[in-house]
Amino acid sequence: MIDLSSIFAEQQASEIDWNGPLFSIYELPTSVNRLGVEFKHRGSELRQGVRLKARGGKLEANGVEESDLVLWEDSSPPRVDVLVRWAKRGSRSLRVWNCWEVNGVMHAWLGNAGMRVEREPEGTIVLRCSDGHGEPDFGDLVVGIAAE
Repeated sequence: MIDLSSIFAEQQASEIDWNGPLFSIYELPTSVNRLGVEFKHRGSELRQGVRLKARGGKLEANGVEESDLVLWEDSSPPRVDVLVRWAKRGSRSLRVWNCWEVNGVMHAWLGNAGMRVEREPEGTIVLRCSDGHGEPDFGDLVVGIAAE
């Protein structure tokens, strides 16, 4: 049985080639000031979410301002606007990855977790996420991210 997390670990990379490009973490442009995160589909029985982490800035969504935000598909609106407030100085990064919950514990990067990333013509990035359970299934969570 395949174990994508082992391949990511062996290659010490956040992007591998497994039947095409596959990501454990995806770097978003650091020039953005706003993200529109839209939950498009959930195909897993597990609670699914996406985690956004900014280094060198803060993320604000629904009145919450943190450098690390988790948006859960079952408790977020279908679309969430996230403001990115960059610090004036220092290095920057803006990363996203899929996460899921089992027995009240958030998990990521385990088993067959990974993301296929597609760019739509209007600039939206679509993440097709496989959680870590069972065979890889990139329909476990599908999320669109529009960066402005």
